[in-house]
Amino acid sequence: MRGTVCYIAPEYGGGSDLSEKCDVYSFGVLLLVLIAGRRPLQVSGSPMSEFQRANLLSWARHLARSRKLLDLVDQSIQSLDREKALLCITVALQCLQKSPLRRPSMKEVVAMLTGVSEPPQLPSELSPSPPSRFPFKSQRKVRSAEKKLALFIYFLLD
Repeated sequence: MRGTVCYIAPEYGGGSDLSEKCDVYSFGVLLLVLIAGRRPLQVSGSPMSEFQRANLLSWARHLARSRKLLDLVDQSIQSLDREKALLCITVALQCLQKSPLRRPSMKEVVAMLTGVSEPPQLPSELSPSPPSRFPFKSQRKVRSAEKKLALFIYFLLD
């Protein structure tokens, strides 16, 4: 077990039942390591702007949300097949879902990687959300507006 901390599924430390899905999680980490060409946790004397990239899994999730998955690929790869790289990254992210129930089985992983099954979609927790048509308001501002509206209606009907 020594030296594998970043490869262990989150439920392993939480006392949940261990299952094949723990291995699926570990495979997802391994796949990201191969794609990125670096360790899952790589802290160096880099500036703070590089600190976010120290945790490979967090960085991959961040890139997924910002639609920049190919930024994850090791820069030393000479001839990159973008479609295959995106497939591998997406499969890895499927394997790294926080809930073991949402992770694919290893049989499904193999089917996705070999093209036997349909290419996977990004997990819903990582899919970029469409921009909202309405600006978000804080609850305090909403309550304040509701009170003003109620007072306005009160005085209008009075």
